[in-house]
Amino acid sequence: MGSGFSDNEYLTAGAVILPTIEEVYATAEMIIKVKEPIKPEYELIKEGQLLFTYFHFASDEELTHAMIKSGAVCLAYETVRKEDGSLPLLIPMSEVAGRMAVQEGARFLEKPQGGKGILLGGVPGVKPAKVLILGGGVVGTHSALLAAGAGADVTIVDISLPRLRYLSEILPKNVKTLYSSEHNIKEELPSTNLIIGSVLIPGDKAPHLITKEMLKMMQPGTVMVDVAIDQGGCFETSHATSHSEPVYTVDGVVHYAVANIPELYLIHPHLL
Repeated sequence: MGSGFSDNEYLTAGAVILPTIEEVYATAEMIIKVKEPIKPEYELIKEGQLLFTYFHFASDEELTHAMIKSGAVCLAYETVRKEDGSLPLLIPMSEVAGRMAVQEGARFLEKPQGGKGILLGGVPGVKPAKVLILGGGVVGTHSALLAAGAGADVTIVDISLPRLRYLSEILPKNVKTLYSSEHNIKEELPSTNLIIGSVLIPGDKAPHLITKEMLKMMQPGTVMVDVAIDQGGCFETSHATSHSEPVYTVDGVVHYAVANIPELYLIHPHLL
């Protein structure tokens, strides 16, 4: 229903609608979900049943053991690769998450939300916000595009020099590229207003690029958005939050760590 399709449309297309989730799991050979199974579903999953969804096993030990115990065949959207190494099922969600990370970060930079009270693009007589983006993949690229379009002073870091060269060619001139190292990140922190964490190691936990100790280098009201939270988070002080309670503060730094950020908006069906 959230995607704009009624039950009648499914029925007209030939689908059978069952009244309970228990009956669905009992009869289906393949289960297609948007997100990973939750605890009440664990006992419903059968041996040999194919589950096709986002799993993010690396950051959820309980889910991993439950799926091993079930004997099901688990196919994770986020690890499906094409021959060129790209992740076709993850890319559309990453594009959305990257743009929304900046949008949400800008919102929590507002004073009433706990931020420093600074506009991304600044105003005449006031410098624009400084945005630091960790990771130059799909999320990082789309974050940089949106932040730069708003007029922010953007720095994007990555460990791949070929990727940084490419980003330097395609991104606006108010986006600077920087090799990712602990030293370089620390140099940026004291003057940065918004940090987007978008590091991805497919199938593995994200590394902690910002430690708890490094928070002391930031100004109060700095906002950190951890898009990598589905894979464990790339800030040491991150823990998953929800859309109803999206932020918390550690050492004066606002943390936004909502899992599945795109859930805020209805995604066009061709992206699913």
